[in-house]
Amino acid sequence: MNSTNFAEQREDLLQSIARDQEEVRVAVHELTGAAGSRLDVSSHIRRFPLTWAIGAFFVGAWLGRRGTAGDAAAQRSPR
Repeated sequence: MNSTNFAEQREDLLQSIARDQEEVRVAVHELTGAAGSRLDVSSHIRRFPLTWAIGAFFVGAWLGRRGTAGDAAAQRSPR
């Protein structure tokens, strides 16, 4: 009886390992495909040009304000 229980547990473990190996194979295949693909930013810009233009404006304004704030503080130094 004990050997039958052991044989069933062994078979269950072997099946579980086989399923896990297949899942790992699929995950590695998907990861390999994702790593091989290039990020094509130009296609995203072509699909949503207004969104990118507005975003670029706000980033430029933010970066411009950061530089201007430091320059204005330096110009206000006491004479």
